[in-house]
Amino acid sequence: MEQNKKRKIIYIIFSILIAAFVWFYVNYAEVVTISVNEIPVEFANEETTLADRGLMLLNADDAVVDLRLQVPRNLVFRFDTSKIRIVADLSSITAPGKQSLGYTIIYPSNITSRNVAVDSPSVRTISVEVGELSRKEVEVRCKVVGSVAEDYIAGTLQMLPAVLEVRGQQIDIMQVNYAQVTLNISDATSTIVELLDYDLYDFNDQIIKNKNIHPVSDQIQVTMPVMTVKEVPLVVDFVESPGMRLGSFDYSIEPQTITISGDAAAINAIDQIVLDTLNLSALSEEEHLSYDIVLPDGINNLSGITGAALAITSQNFQTLEVEATRFSYENLGASRSVSIVTSTLPVVLRGTAEEIAKVSAKDVYIIADLADVADASGSYTVPARVQVDKYDVGSVGTYEVTVHIGES
Repeated sequence: MEQNKKRKIIYIIFSILIAAFVWFYVNYAEVVTISVNEIPVEFANEETTLADRGLMLLNADDAVVDLRLQVPRNLVFRFDTSKIRIVADLSSITAPGKQSLGYTIIYPSNITSRNVAVDSPSVRTISVEVGELSRKEVEVRCKVVGSVAEDYIAGTLQMLPAVLEVRGQQIDIMQVNYAQVTLNISDATSTIVELLDYDLYDFNDQIIKNKNIHPVSDQIQVTMPVMTVKEVPLVVDFVESPGMRLGSFDYSIEPQTITISGDAAAINAIDQIVLDTLNLSALSEEEHLSYDIVLPDGINNLSGITGAALAITSQNFQTLEVEATRFSYENLGASRSVSIVTSTLPVVLRGTAEEIAKVSAKDVYIIADLADVADASGSYTVPARVQVDKYDVGSVGTYEVTVHIGES
């Protein structure tokens, strides 16, 4: 009884193994026929080799292929037929007219061609018609919609390409007048750079819809600079010195301001345009100076004014000549001794009437600068500066004194 039970179990296991073997054999050996219809044909070397020969395809968009394929049943569930591609190479065509062209079937990456048999068509060719290719260059126009944000200005529009080449038969491309893109700049605060689709227009300004016209570029790159506008003052930096204070001058700059534009970051960093740095001590009682208005790179002068004028006059300056007798020196080397040979020096002082009236010769010091002869020996004429104690008075002109330097 026990032996019969064991024998029955062995028969059951053996039957299961046979059934599994038969199932796998059927699934791997059985072939299923599938149909894939209207697969569009892709054409290789149409825009290169064929176009270089002055030829073009006519009605290429209508080229499709129907396939009947035999595939093992076990592959059917992972065979994505939507990924089948049909590719025809045009490099062998050298003349216009009707042509018979072979094609290649490209299967999805997870399917190999040795596992698929083509049941139909038995001949893998398609018929195409080839015509002579004509070319035409047309203007690219831009329709601008909206306006930039307040206190901003739109710059010069740039398009790439600015001229569009269209290809096709002469009868088709001759009706094309221009291509047009539409750019929206509403409330823009920075430069706009966009790739835009375009439409082709005829000579009646009507959109052309003709699949036999083939533009070389699919999109147009449009650049619209958007700049900040700002009014800034023109200024001169004045350098004051004793007796020569800006408050004692009357001056005017014409024009006082100009309007500039440019990138927002660059414009925000500009608060004024400096025409010059001017030392007040070098001025006479009345001066009229002219300047070119120079702007940083990338900044535009919207005012169109390229020059400015400065008029400056002193209010109540007076001069006084004194005989200076007090001398000193500076910048002497540590191992040297010095004596001032010059004993008196005429000095012209300038300042307001109130300050000049207070000055006498004893308030004036002549300080020799020994920097250039600090380690020398002998007698030298050296530059000197004038110093007036207690009063806001400065000197006019340059001065020199004679010194003798020896070893200490």
